[in-house]
Amino acid sequence: MWSSIVSSAIRYERCTNYKNFGEIDTLNEKYQAQASIEARWVVPSVNFFSTLSPLDQDAFNRGKSVSLIKYTETNWHPQLFIENALGDLKEQIRYTARKTSNDQACICEHRDIKGLFWEKLELNHFPSDIQELSVSVGSMFYNDRVLLMPDPYYRSGVNHEAFVDQQEWKLYQHVNVQQRFVREFFESIGDDEYDDINSNEGRKRSLVSVSCHVG
Repeated sequence: MWSSIVSSAIRYERCTNYKNFGEIDTLNEKYQAQASIEARWVVPSVNFFSTLSPLDQDAFNRGKSVSLIKYTETNWHPQLFIENALGDLKEQIRYTARKTSNDQACICEHRDIKGLFWEKLELNHFPSDIQELSVSVGSMFYNDRVLLMPDPYYRSGVNHEAFVDQQEWKLYQHVNVQQRFVREFFESIGDDEYDDINSNEGRKRSLVSVSCHVG
């Protein structure tokens, strides 16, 4: 079942909402934040339908969102990570499913994170510089299997009321969402799995960065 899912690239759409900002440490180029990240992808509903309770099966068939308990223990998932996290993040992850057609379902990974994040801060004209604060999400899989991209239906945003450092910084309303790729190079490839890959070109991972600005 897994091999049929990952045989071609699966598109994963994601959005991020900043719930809270803490201290912005310009000297050490890091900041504190709490954010909610959602990633969505489509799978055959037969993959998990039998694991649902009768009540959840009925709710799912009526188009309602249902919780998936221990989803990653028996199902393939994109193995997301936070690229610019510093130290251990506090994370809570859960999964839900909603029926999209007779045999398809949209899986949503809900990830609440809290911790420290690294950011390159520009201090050429301190204190008047505009700083970009971002959260970048990537997948452990290369882009031939997982392609991350901004969600066109769910907008990312920021909670201004929960901004802690308001006396020192102004938090702007606008949020940028950007897809980018990180290329990895290999000096030699001995595994048969990678024999068809040109080591000069390397392999790429897709990432999505959601950023806001303070000044």
